[in-house]
Amino acid sequence: MPPKSKKQKEVVQDERFQAIVLTDSFETRFMPLTSVKPRCLLPLANVPLLEYTLEFLARANVNEVYLMCSSHADQIQHYIEKSRWNGPQSPFHITTIMALESRSVGDAMRDLDSRGLISGDFLLVSGDVVTNIDFEKALQFHKQKKATDKDHICTMVLTPGSPTHRTRSPVDPATFLLDKKTSKCLFYQGIPTIESKKKSDISIDTELLEDVTDMALRNDLIDCHIDICTPHVPQIYLENFDYQHPRNDFLKGILASDLLRKTIYAYIIGGDEYAARVESWATYAAISQDILARWCYPLVPDSNLLDTNTYSYEIGHVYKEDKIVLAQSCKIGKCTAIGTGTSIGEGSNISDSVIGRNCLIGANVTIQNSYVWDNAIIEDDAQISHAIIASHATVKKDASLSPGVVVGFNVVIGAGKHIPRHTRLVERPIIRNEQFGTEDFSENENSDHSDEDYNQVEEEEEEDDDEKTMKIPYVSVQEIDVVGDEGVGYVYQSEDDDEDDYDSDDTTAPNYHGIVYQLKTLNISDDSISSLSSRHRGKHSRSHSRSRRFSTNSAVSDTYGDADDVEEHFDLEAFDTVKRSVDNNHELESAMLELNTLRMSHNASYHDVRMATTKALLYKIAALIDTNISSAKETATRIFSTWGPMYTRQVFNDEEQVDLCLILQLRISEMDRAYSRVILFVAISKLYELDVLEEENIIRWWESPSSKNSADLEFVREATGQFIAWLQTAEEESDDE
Repeated sequence: MPPKSKKQKEVVQDERFQAIVLTDSFETRFMPLTSVKPRCLLPLANVPLLEYTLEFLARANVNEVYLMCSSHADQIQHYIEKSRWNGPQSPFHITTIMALESRSVGDAMRDLDSRGLISGDFLLVSGDVVTNIDFEKALQFHKQKKATDKDHICTMVLTPGSPTHRTRSPVDPATFLLDKKTSKCLFYQGIPTIESKKKSDISIDTELLEDVTDMALRNDLIDCHIDICTPHVPQIYLENFDYQHPRNDFLKGILASDLLRKTIYAYIIGGDEYAARVESWATYAAISQDILARWCYPLVPDSNLLDTNTYSYEIGHVYKEDKIVLAQSCKIGKCTAIGTGTSIGEGSNISDSVIGRNCLIGANVTIQNSYVWDNAIIEDDAQISHAIIASHATVKKDASLSPGVVVGFNVVIGAGKHIPRHTRLVERPIIRNEQFGTEDFSENENSDHSDEDYNQVEEEEEEDDDEKTMKIPYVSVQEIDVVGDEGVGYVYQSEDDDEDDYDSDDTTAPNYHGIVYQLKTLNISDDSISSLSSRHRGKHSRSHSRSRRFSTNSAVSDTYGDADDVEEHFDLEAFDTVKRSVDNNHELESAMLELNTLRMSHNASYHDVRMATTKALLYKIAALIDTNISSAKETATRIFSTWGPMYTRQVFNDEEQVDLCLILQLRISEMDRAYSRVILFVAISKLYELDVLEEENIIRWWESPSSKNSADLEFVREATGQFIAWLQTAEEESDDE
């Protein structure tokens, strides 16, 4: 068979169907559990939530899957590396992308666009979706609309569900106005929940209804955030930095824009198909029960999605794995799953619940409508109703948990203690990092991500000449004895808990039964991470806020006057950011996150970021040398060894490496000639050791006319010449080999 031509290979390449999975919800509704594990790895019916999403992608015949990971990214990467999806039998090629600076869906999409991974239309899905839909029908719908509408950029997959349907999010209900003939989305608006008892008016611009003869205003659609997108979608996010949320920002912005003139359609799935998103405590419980009741077949426990699962099905929707020990007098009621290695004592009664693996449940224990995760211990006579108990937690003898209680990892509830309704318990106080204007404090990549223990961020207070930043406790530790003398744990309370729209004592919602109702008051208390940046603003809030409206098209002139002012403003704030991080010895990841946030909020280029970083580092080196603390070589080595890795988030190709060398040479040439040559040598050699600069790009810089077009630039190069000669020799030897 003759080899394929290059043109043929390109055609095959373009027919790939890709999927982008957002593994982070960018919300804090599942705190404090998500301070230890990402939401997508939390167990749902004893299977990590991400598995359901990947199973859906496998059934959808996706060829390539990219997991956009931010919080707990290392956990997700480790899980994928050990999973069946990374093996030779995987139906698709899967890649984890470390989008560590992303704090919203908009950030993730801009990061995706900058990487150039998208080769055509792609599937955008949240990593907490459970669905059995026939995706081929949705894809054909998308292709038909794209063929007839050149402005079509996105198809939303929606599922019918009444406003009180239990898998419908109790926190983000919305209204869609659709053209009944074409299914084009004409208008979108969030609406208050039924339980809030608030009224809301919907104002629709009549111009939107021109040329529309028949329309439907729908508030009975469940949005699972399954979107089929064209490559225009990430580009639009990149051009509009104020787009953070896919519906409240992107969708509404597209529909309201007279300039973009793009269209979005809605594909509504059939009534016999299932689609839901685990985005709150209520939907977690509802979807768990639907899985047990086999509403989303074949996504049921006895399908054994994991290679290690051994579930078998029994009458009454009871699922049992191998090697469980059940006392003769214990009772296992309907809609219950029990994981392998678990033992249940005499007289215990369990119903409408999921029990994880290797759990130890004593005698005369009652567990109803609850979810007990792996390796938990429930001692004799404990009473648990409508609660969640995380892995390695312990509920001691005769303790009781009221409805709505969430027991965090490793928490120990003392004997005889009664935990009141809607209490969330965490092993240690969680500290919020107020410094960056965001509450993603506890989902930090640098924490220890084991179930057994996790890092406690120590409270500290820092102050400089302009502002005061501190790390503020995010929990209130009540003075009353909550877990008992032998217990371990604190009460976790979001600062928004007092702002709930629901009355916790309200019992007028008959459609919210079981844990779906009992935990509903916990769903409103936490907010999205991107929206929280607008709170607690100080003198320099602009540099820390991601919620500021800013567009690449017009906001520059409106906000600062002209582009030069914006550039200068960014340069000053970025310099101060790096300088403050170095002076106060902040964590490197935190400094890089703050700097990237600042860059995106000002729409600055990476060249500007490299320039500001270099200025700040050289300023610190000069200040230390002037104090005679150490020699120029020692000082420069220490600074670039510690802070040089910042450039890894600022340099992404060969041209940018050369640009960084030129910036270093230019700025160092302006320093004192007594030590400038040494500092350039240390900077280039150290960044080479850190893999920020590659040898061929260093040589390109060295040989470029721009690096030697003035006497000052020629002077500062002298000490670096020997290092360049060594690089050239090493490169020649490598070529010879």
